[in-house]
Amino acid sequence: MKKLIILATLLLPITAYTQGGNTGMGEERTEFESIAKRLFKLEKKSNAFNLYINYAGSFTSQNGDESAFSGWQSAFRARDLRLEIKGELTDAIYYRFRQKLNRANAPGSLDNYSPATDFMMVGLKLGDHFAIEGGKICQHWGGFDYDENPLYIYQYSDFLDRIDIFFAGVAFYWRPSATQEFVFEATNPLTSTFEDTYGPEVYVTGSNLTELTRIYGARHPINLLVNWNGSFLDGKVLTRFAVGGMSQTDKLRSKIASGGIKFNFPKLQWYIDYMIEKDDMDRLGIATEDFGLSAGKRVGNVSYTSLIAKAFWQFSPDWNLVAKGSYDTVGAEAAGKYRKSLMGVCSLEYYPEALQDFRIFLAGTAHKLIFSDTSGLEPFGTLRLETGIIYRIKCY
Repeated sequence: MKKLIILATLLLPITAYTQGGNTGMGEERTEFESIAKRLFKLEKKSNAFNLYINYAGSFTSQNGDESAFSGWQSAFRARDLRLEIKGELTDAIYYRFRQKLNRANAPGSLDNYSPATDFMMVGLKLGDHFAIEGGKICQHWGGFDYDENPLYIYQYSDFLDRIDIFFAGVAFYWRPSATQEFVFEATNPLTSTFEDTYGPEVYVTGSNLTELTRIYGARHPINLLVNWNGSFLDGKVLTRFAVGGMSQTDKLRSKIASGGIKFNFPKLQWYIDYMIEKDDMDRLGIATEDFGLSAGKRVGNVSYTSLIAKAFWQFSPDWNLVAKGSYDTVGAEAAGKYRKSLMGVCSLEYYPEALQDFRIFLAGTAHKLIFSDTSGLEPFGTLRLETGIIYRIKCY
């Protein structure tokens, strides 16, 4: 029974308050025994320093890839490897640092942060109802799949697989009550300059793929958003919604709206997310790649949607069954709504140790792309089977 309670607690989402309070953006519960405590019997006297290693590795077999069918191929691989340090220095000051250890470390030409750095932020609590964070932070879009720790994600939807979320900026939190939170955020929309990201000369298509218009980077690129997180019925129902927009060019804009609702029960939890983005210039690049545009060219007037459903079922104290599906669409002025994507994941997870955030898994993923007849693109799909471990190692 004790293991079941700990497992169910692990899988519950964060509340509205905790997203800003130095957790959020994929942070899970932390009532797990650290290596330092187990080996040296060290008892923590404060929460000023916490050290984690996030690791997910597996043996993977895949049939097909994103460019063409290639038959079954297999390999051992590390899906996620991140170092995380966080803590509360005082009752008012907190910090968080998280770094990918299997990504390039070259700094961005705009913000001078490495793309491998997820977080490097400091927060200040301004009483019981307000807080402010600055540094490299996450963009607080709506939905729950977006907010889960990447360590626990077997496969994102096409939309979430492309969206960048960690940027330099500032976020202001207002918590009128313990169950309601509003976030007002301003961040860079890029990590490198417009020219370094898209090329020295950039053109956007119009009503057809051959009509091109020269565009230029914005002098003051910025992303603005408003986020609302709610908790109802003693945490049994959670909501997460956001709207925002960004400017990367001198004239063209991107607009995003996203939201999700989650239901929590002792042995069963599930959520549904929906996200939509409209770009004057193809920011995510999916449409641009589909139509094979050369460097310096982007598809114009593009729309993306993503519908995600995910469920967790703890059918036994040490076991968890995860099922997830997504449906994505892509449309463009020059091609109409030309692309549909279906993705499904099923994973069986076993927790051998209740005091550790450690799981052994067996997962299968199927991904199918369907294109309209007028697009001239051929449909294809992939199948992936993998077995491995996910371990959020609490070092101290």
